[in-house]
Amino acid sequence: MITLSKLAVCDMADYIPLNIVKVLALKEGLCDCGAARCEKLDLTYLEDWLANGYNASMTYLANYFDKREDPTLLFENTRTVFCFLMSYNDENVTENKQFKIASYAQRRDYHHIIKQKLNSIITQLQSQYPNLQAKAFVDSAPVMEREWAVRCGLGWKGKNSLLVTKQFGNKIFIGEILANCISDYTQEIPNHCGNCNKCLSSCPNNAILENGTIDANRCISYQTIENKGNISSDIDLKNYIYGCDICLNACIWNNKAKKIDVQDSDVKSLVCRILDKIENNEDFKTEFQQLRKLSPMDRIKYSKLLSNIDFVKKQNQ
Repeated sequence: MITLSKLAVCDMADYIPLNIVKVLALKEGLCDCGAARCEKLDLTYLEDWLANGYNASMTYLANYFDKREDPTLLFENTRTVFCFLMSYNDENVTENKQFKIASYAQRRDYHHIIKQKLNSIITQLQSQYPNLQAKAFVDSAPVMEREWAVRCGLGWKGKNSLLVTKQFGNKIFIGEILANCISDYTQEIPNHCGNCNKCLSSCPNNAILENGTIDANRCISYQTIENKGNISSDIDLKNYIYGCDICLNACIWNNKAKKIDVQDSDVKSLVCRILDKIENNEDFKTEFQQLRKLSPMDRIKYSKLLSNIDFVKKQNQ
């Protein structure tokens, strides 16, 4: 196994070999990483998506458009975007439950977990490369994560608009480090969706359009998390009360991907306890507040979750 101490450190003060970054990433428990030259992105497709109203009530997605195009406006002197993946393809404990919660939410909040890992990588790199200036981002800033992951050769844009990888499927979290160094830039890989349309046909509300665009107005994840108003009666939640896994589970690459060891068993147990209480019409507010502190489910309030539950119950009557 290659270790950091055995890798040759280049004399060029502004160059960091990608192999060194990858060694650190794997040591931190991330599953892959790549690098791309920092360039301004062409976001015409995003402008069209917004113009068609496919963002529903998520007006914030139109904010900071200049920063979405140009990462140097987020972190000055950025020359390289390092992109990192972390799989969450482990046991889905709600699979056989009456009510379902998206598998990414059945674990500790990835925003904090990955951010800690990326900051650790930066600190370790700076001990070897004191001229390095870098900043970590995880899904909480206007960084076009999927686009950069594709540019970094980590996967391709699937027909459900998500990043898909051969090795890890599509149940993956993405994080970035913007850095002032140069590195070894990975090549983009071909799209391997071919003629498969399993994700499109799997969506019960036809939220995935033919061109790989998501109409959030019809997406279960949007309806159960971001929609602060009433859910339209023609939307089928398929028993999901937070998020959705349907199009991810339908993907052949996700089904081929190797499962990782079960993580965050305490959070999964808490999720199961909450779902059991919901099925038995018992109060679960205390457990839900605990879950909000641990998992990504801090995005919704208790009242919204109750509303989603009532909606599913009425659909099943």
